[in-house]
Amino acid sequence: LSYARGEACQEVTTVQDLDLEAYVSKRWYVHQQAVTEYSPLEWNYCTYAEYAIRNRQTFWGYRVDVTNYAEDVNGTEFGGPLCAAQNRRESGKLSVAPCFLPRFIAGPYWIIAYDEAEGYALVSGGQPTISGPNGCRTGDGINNSGLWIFSRSPDRNETLIDQVRGIAEDQGFDLGVLNDVLQVNCTYDEEPPEVPCEDSDESFRVFRFGPSIDCDYVARNPGHRCWLSRGNCPATCNEC
Repeated sequence: LSYARGEACQEVTTVQDLDLEAYVSKRWYVHQQAVTEYSPLEWNYCTYAEYAIRNRQTFWGYRVDVTNYAEDVNGTEFGGPLCAAQNRRESGKLSVAPCFLPRFIAGPYWIIAYDEAEGYALVSGGQPTISGPNGCRTGDGINNSGLWIFSRSPDRNETLIDQVRGIAEDQGFDLGVLNDVLQVNCTYDEEPPEVPCEDSDESFRVFRFGPSIDCDYVARNPGHRCWLSRGNCPATCNEC
């Protein structure tokens, strides 16, 4: 594909009938990615993403917990938790944001290609709109930005990476935005740690001058009381 500057970008397609449970079942290791405001070039070390489907969606309707991890050359760690929601009509399109933000502020996370058997995924931060001589790209800010090549293995497979790059090229992406991520000498755990899901044993106040309550009180009417008490009573409120 050849693009002249300013030429309209072709509309990319996403995975249809995505099996979300399979997609989030194991860690994804990043082997190439574009620079964005939240993933600068200096953080292209030991980068991975983990996902988990929640037992109960959040107040803003997010169903998936997201954990991003990266390091710089000195081993300093970056990343943290986010939340994701799946588009009901187009299953390969998700939106991602900090969990406290409403969904209409969330940024696009589009799964362009995914093959569990071969162990790869190609993800874009939405529709590329910036055209250049070698294809189109997304922005480099927070929302509507990013391009990633994922693998189930931290071990670099150039044949697989080239295969996914070919898929991206066929979709009209500018491959020049992709930079290598170094996945060597990393100390991350091979399996995500188990996060305990336990209610607080202590009483607490929902409001500063309100009465003290506990999780037994919340359990007697969880449908109403969990809205304000789920952080203290995650097991009672099916938050984990």
